[in-house]
Amino acid sequence: MKETVALDKAQARMRLPEAMADARAATYDLIQSRSMIVWGEHCSECAAPTCYTACSFYTPRPDGHCRRFAHGIETIETGSIHNTPLTRIAFRRWGKLEGRGPVGALHKAEAAALEQAQQPALGLGLAPLARREARARTAKHKTLGQGASGAFDAFLIEGAALSAETISFTVTLVPVDKTNPALFQRQFVLQADWTRVSIPVADIARTIDLGQDYLVQIEPVGEAEGLEVLFGLCDFVSWAKTVETTSPPKLSAPAAKAKVVVWDLDHTIWDGILVEDGPEGVVVKPGLRDVILGLDARGILQSVASKNNHDEAIAALAHHGLLEFMLAPQISWGPKSAALARIAETLNLGLDSFVFLDDQPFERGEVGEAHPYVTVLAETEALTLLDRPQFDVPVTPESKGRRALYAVEAQRALAAESAAGDMDQFLRHCDLVLTLTPLSLEDSERVYELSQRTNQLNVAATRYSRDDVAAMVSDETGGEAWTLRCADRFGDYGLIGFAYGNPKTGHIRDFFMSCRVQRKRVEAAFFAWLAARYHTAGAEALSISYQKAARNGPARDLFLGLGFILEAADDSHGQLRKSLPADFEGSDIVRIHLPLVEPVPARTTEAV
Repeated sequence: MKETVALDKAQARMRLPEAMADARAATYDLIQSRSMIVWGEHCSECAAPTCYTACSFYTPRPDGHCRRFAHGIETIETGSIHNTPLTRIAFRRWGKLEGRGPVGALHKAEAAALEQAQQPALGLGLAPLARREARARTAKHKTLGQGASGAFDAFLIEGAALSAETISFTVTLVPVDKTNPALFQRQFVLQADWTRVSIPVADIARTIDLGQDYLVQIEPVGEAEGLEVLFGLCDFVSWAKTVETTSPPKLSAPAAKAKVVVWDLDHTIWDGILVEDGPEGVVVKPGLRDVILGLDARGILQSVASKNNHDEAIAALAHHGLLEFMLAPQISWGPKSAALARIAETLNLGLDSFVFLDDQPFERGEVGEAHPYVTVLAETEALTLLDRPQFDVPVTPESKGRRALYAVEAQRALAAESAAGDMDQFLRHCDLVLTLTPLSLEDSERVYELSQRTNQLNVAATRYSRDDVAAMVSDETGGEAWTLRCADRFGDYGLIGFAYGNPKTGHIRDFFMSCRVQRKRVEAAFFAWLAARYHTAGAEALSISYQKAARNGPARDLFLGLGFILEAADDSHGQLRKSLPADFEGSDIVRIHLPLVEPVPARTTEAV
C-alpha cells in the first residue's frame, strides 16, 4: 500500500503482458496472509524539512515534500480484488522506497479488499484540506497495518524491470532506535519478466527484532536516476499450506523462459566417470563448452547437481575451466530433487524456470516426480538448448553480467549464514576495504554533492559550495582534507565520506559520511587511523565540532559510540573530544588502503 499524497494523482495506464498477469495471479494462490506496509518515497540522505531549503537537489511535489520519484508512486489498477494495485516507479537520484514496522498479518482477501478501498481519490479541492485528508488517510493506512508481528514465513517482493534487462536492489531492515547496531540487508535482482523474490523471515529475525519499531527500505544499487520498475506485492507473507516454507514458492507449470540450467556431470557434461577416471581423465563432451558459454552470454544461470565426491568434482570443474559458470553447485550423494531445491533457495528463483539435464532415467524421473514444473531433459538434448524456445532471449550487456550479480548475492548470503547473527563476524567475511586519499579536483564535485546530501552522518551540518571544496584542495593553513572510499568482496560503494582536520591541533572541522556504510565499522577504522596519524603529529586529543540539525542525531550518537565525550555549550552545539592515543572497537574489521598518502610530520617539542 502506498502513502497518500495531497493534490497528487499519481496514476498511470498500462497494459500488463499476459505472462505477468498470470504470474501475479499465482501469487494470490501461494499466500495465505500478508502484511500491509505503507510505502512512501524517500531520499537516502533525507533530513526533511531542513533539507528543503538547504539542499540544492530538493524538488517539491504537490504537498511540498521532496519528489524522489519522477512521477511519484504511480498506481496501475488491475480490476481484480485478487490482484492488488500495481505501482510503477521511475527513480530519481537518491530515491528509495521506505516503510515501517512492526506489522500484523491479515488474511489475503481482507488485505486486498482494504487496499482497494483505501485507494485515494485526491487531487481536487483546496490545498490545506487536501493535505489534512492526505495525512489522515496515511495515518489510517498505517493503523490498518499495525499490530504485533505476524507469524510470517517470508518477506516477498515481486516486480519487473522496465528500463533494463535487470536492475539490482537492496532491501534493508534497520531498527528505528539508532543506538541499536542491528542491520539486515540482502541484494536482489528484478528482471524484465515478472520476478518473485522470497527472503525467509528466519534469516531476517537473526539480526532484527520484528516485534520492535524498524524501517524497511528498498533501494537501487548504484545510480538510481532513470531506472523504471513495476512493483507488485512487497510485504511479509505466510504461505498457503500447500506451499513448502523451506523453498521458494512453487508454480504448476514450467515458465515460458528458462532462467537456470542444472547439469549432471558424469556422461552429461563430460565423458567418463569422475571417481574412476579422476579430474584430468574425464573429457568435456564436444560442443558442450560452446553451449555453456552461449547460455551464460544470454544471462541463463547454470549450476550442478551431481552424485560425486564434492572436492573432486569441484577440482574437475576448475581443471576444465567450467567452475566459474556454476552457481551454488550441489555435489553430494543425496537426492537430486533436494539439490535443485537448495539451488532455487540460494538463487531466490522459482523452480518453474529450471531446466535439468541428466543421463540417468532414474534421476530424471526422481526430479520430475518431486518437481513437475521443472523441465527435465536427457543429456542427448544438451546441444539443442540454444535453439529451444525457452532459451530464445537476446544477448545484452545486462545479460552478460547477470551471473556476476547472482554470484555476488550468493557470496553475501553465504557470509551472512556463516555469521549466524554475529554482525562483526559477518562484516569480517565481507572483506571491507577503506581507501583514503587526499582531496583532489577530480573528487571535488562528489564531495560537494555529499555535503549537500548527507544529513544523518553530517556532524557539523555542513553545506559546502563548490568554491569551498575547491579551496580545500589547495589548503595552505596546515589542514588536511581526506576522501573515503569503501568496497567489499561484493562490490564498490564508491566515494562515501569526507573529513577535514589539522593533525597538529587534533581538531576535525568537518566529517560527513553516507549512511550506506553506516554500522559497518567503517567509521571506527577511519578514526583509528586518523587518531594514530594525529598523535604522531603532536595532538593530545581528537576534537570535532558538533552542530545540532534536524536529522543529524545519528552523527552525534556515532561519535559517542566511538568513545568521544560531548562537551556541550548548549543543546544545539559543542565539542566532541577523545584523548590520544586511543583505541576504537572493531577498527580491525576494515582494512585501510593508502595509495597516495604521505606520512605526517612527527611531533616536535615546539608549541602547537
